[in-house]
Amino acid sequence: MSVDREQLAHAMVELTTRLVADGTDPASLLRTATRSLGEVTGASAAGLLVADPRGGVEVLAASDDTSRFLELLQTLTGEGPCVDCIRTGEIVAAPHLDAVDPARWPAFRLAASAGGFAAVHAFPLRLRGRTLGGVNVFHTRPRELGREELAAAQALADLAVLGMTVESGDRREARLAETTLAVLNGRVRVAQAVGMVAAARDLDPGAARVLLQAHADRTRATTGEVAGAITGGTLDPALVAAASPSLSTSAAGRLAEDG
Repeated sequence: MSVDREQLAHAMVELTTRLVADGTDPASLLRTATRSLGEVTGASAAGLLVADPRGGVEVLAASDDTSRFLELLQTLTGEGPCVDCIRTGEIVAAPHLDAVDPARWPAFRLAASAGGFAAVHAFPLRLRGRTLGGVNVFHTRPRELGREELAAAQALADLAVLGMTVESGDRREARLAETTLAVLNGRVRVAQAVGMVAAARDLDPGAARVLLQAHADRTRATTGEVAGAITGGTLDPALVAAASPSLSTSAAGRLAEDG
């Protein structure tokens, strides 16, 4: 199938707007790229794995709980399309999951089918011959992406990587490793802050995350900045937990992406 030009243009505008914005959050940039890949390929869900410079792979983003579970499963079993994509640096396509060799990705195939997915594609995040992560897009029906769709999705993935590495030469690789570690550490801080907010008011983690994001919206801060203030002791989690604002549409959308 051919690419929806209007949809591709919208995805490019959204991604490049983030690239030129001052203080672009790398994690936010990658989540935007993941969402854009899903939209351009007409996917029902999408997820992102990054290669941890310390070894292994980590889940960075997912569009829903099912895709988040499938991404996590790949990190635990070391098998799946995104893991293969990171290992080879090539696009991995499974337009008919039920036609995949049963010996390939056995745990992933069963879980993906149980989750209602019938097709999956994985696109590498590449820089100078190294693969630093991968984006999975999932379809609920068998789906073979056309040449234009594959090229457009890979271009979005490449653009996101370039946006995270402003230096030239070898320094670009070091910069991306530093950024990846910062993103992973930021996720740990957010998880810790959510736990502290939840404990302050005996909330479940989902509700605590809503309150944390709402506080970030009210104060025009990033989620990471609010989490850092809570874990660093400069913001009382009880103050965040005490407020019960209605979550804005934009905040709800970001909340689903943050994982």
